[in-house]
Amino acid sequence: MRILPTVLLSLTAIGSVTLSAFLAVDGNLARITGWYRFEPGMHLFAKENADWLNEVCWMRIQDLHDEIVCAKDEQGTWWIVKPFRDRLAPSVVQAIFSFTANARLVDTLPLNNVTRENMREFGVETSPHRITLKKADGKNSLTTVARYTLGSTSPWLADAGDGTTLYPTTYLRTNFYGRDKRIHVVSGNILSVFKDGLESLRDPYPVQIDQDLIRSITITTQDQGEAKPLRLSRISAEAPWTIQSPVLTGADEDNVSKLINNLQNLKAIRVEDAIEVTMPEKPVCTIRLEGDWGETAREIRFFESFTQVGDEQKYCLATVNDRPVIFTLQAEPRNTKSGNYSRLVSEICKLPVLPSKAMAQLRMSGKRVAVSELPIKLENLRSMRFADIDVKDISRFSLRSTRGTGAVRALLIPGDEESKVEDTWMFATATTRFDKAEPSAINNFLNGLSNIPVEEVVSDAAPGADMSALLTEYGLNAPDYILSVLPRPCMVRATLFGHDLPMVKDRAPRTFLLRRFVDPASGRMVWFGSEMGSNSICRLSTKFTRLLSLRAEKWKNRNLLQFPISAVRRLTLGYQQAPLVLDYEYMGETWTGTLKDEDITPRINPHRAAYYLRSLQKLRVSQWLDLEDEDAIAALQKPAFSVRLELELTDYSEAESTVIEQDADTTPEMGTPGELLNDQGRDAEILRSLATMEHKTKSVVRTLQIAPAAYDSDRPFFYGRLLETGQLFILTYEDAQSLAGDILDM
Repeated sequence: MRILPTVLLSLTAIGSVTLSAFLAVDGNLARITGWYRFEPGMHLFAKENADWLNEVCWMRIQDLHDEIVCAKDEQGTWWIVKPFRDRLAPSVVQAIFSFTANARLVDTLPLNNVTRENMREFGVETSPHRITLKKADGKNSLTTVARYTLGSTSPWLADAGDGTTLYPTTYLRTNFYGRDKRIHVVSGNILSVFKDGLESLRDPYPVQIDQDLIRSITITTQDQGEAKPLRLSRISAEAPWTIQSPVLTGADEDNVSKLINNLQNLKAIRVEDAIEVTMPEKPVCTIRLEGDWGETAREIRFFESFTQVGDEQKYCLATVNDRPVIFTLQAEPRNTKSGNYSRLVSEICKLPVLPSKAMAQLRMSGKRVAVSELPIKLENLRSMRFADIDVKDISRFSLRSTRGTGAVRALLIPGDEESKVEDTWMFATATTRFDKAEPSAINNFLNGLSNIPVEEVVSDAAPGADMSALLTEYGLNAPDYILSVLPRPCMVRATLFGHDLPMVKDRAPRTFLLRRFVDPASGRMVWFGSEMGSNSICRLSTKFTRLLSLRAEKWKNRNLLQFPISAVRRLTLGYQQAPLVLDYEYMGETWTGTLKDEDITPRINPHRAAYYLRSLQKLRVSQWLDLEDEDAIAALQKPAFSVRLELELTDYSEAESTVIEQDADTTPEMGTPGELLNDQGRDAEILRSLATMEHKTKSVVRTLQIAPAAYDSDRPFFYGRLLETGQLFILTYEDAQSLAGDILDM
């Protein structure tokens, strides 16, 4: 009697083991229990299986003749591991995973309709593609997440649910849920992925790399001879690229990005095993990429271009060091077709739905990157900006001449965002003390400096070589101008051992030498320039050199009269007849006036008078003129009218005397350009003290004399003079006419 319980227990144990085995292999019980109940609209695989797709690390793809097995490495890259090793195309992985996750049942064909006669139409046995996806179960084994067999394209279109969008469908069979031999129609179609066989599932892109991880690029070409390879480097993804050899200079960021992007977008026409192709002996170009992905560099080698029989297009072979394959690439852009055929193709390609797969390929063919489009030469990758300076990073600069006593210094007084105080630039020359600079003149100069176009790099020296001979050859040993620029100091500071120190080392001034000199090659007079410490001599565009000036009139703020309305005491308008004298009382905002010794107070329009004062505050000259300008002096012998302002201003004479005592280093006889800039912030400190000192008031008179230009012009203008200083200037016709505005009512 004990035999029967033992047999029952044994059968139960065998059943449990069998059930566990099926669960380990298939991940479901349907293999034992029979069909899975499909209904139209249901996902082919349960939501849990779709969620597991992110964990899939193994995949098998089969057709009637071939089979490939793929695995995902730790970096997330899919590799074909059987029957050959190569990288799987990411587009294939994306297509399979997207189809698996989104396929929905459209219909199921009854079994009695599936016969050998119509089996070829469905394709699940005659031209199948079997796909199996597995994930790791944490026990050194794999669990199946999805398995199905793709047949032919179904003639039905599936509704996306919005009533307008239709999707292609595919015949499909799956035994993932049991011994189910029914044929289903499911939404989606990825058969085009396998149209050229499983061999074509190799990744056609030779370079697959995160461009943010790249730290150096080395380019070696066959025609460089004994010259050093072209090498670029950067210390981080945010840092700029620099060229380290054969010269030391900045790189053109746009062209370096173009090089990297084009390398990533190189797409092979064919990918073949290395043993099947006869290769040339040496590559014509090798590009080596190093970065933060590990010690192994990525290297791509390009070989001599060739044409095929009956095909005028040029191709070339290429290899990479991490894949044992040969790529056939487009060597030069495809010849564009012309005539009626080209226009026909262009019009067809504009259609929302292309009439055939061939037309789709025709439209995409023009987007293939050619090897000749890779910017790999020094002249392509080097920066063609002479200074390459960030305008926002400049705190002061000096421009001086070696042929005279002229010099200009400019410094930035930082503003304050909380107080809404804007940055202010001050300037001084050899003959003037610090004064407020014209913002547009400063901005034009700094923007021009940061974007000086280099017409040509005429000569390069090796890194670390003596530049004396080259500087002498192009006259830069005795430059016309020496320009020094000081970057902003580090504002983040810390106290260490009782000393206040910057968190980042403050940067030294950058100095540039500029000279107008006869070009040894062309014999014409051109501008040359070189940065001290660099290895290059550049021929510069005159677009920037036109901005070079040591005259105070170039830099002086173009606001003609800077005064607060509260300081106004009297305004006198001098016409050719009797002057109009207006007295102003700020607290009560009242005006009184006389004309020809007659009280005309009732006729004063206070709104016009206030507007006139505001116009005077905003009045800007078109151009400051030299004090000896003969045309302006002649015209102003008989002014057309004058404006006299009597002001009560704060007396800054004590502060000015302090500035004068500390301003000895503004003289152009200073030794090095660095000394012209590096005054440890004394100027800024002195200028800020003007706002904190207690000051008295003083009476100040400002008189403007205005006269029309002595000759006719399409754009008439007026000369002007500030009588107290003798400063001459030009006003536009409109601004000069506004000074003659009528303040009185009739």
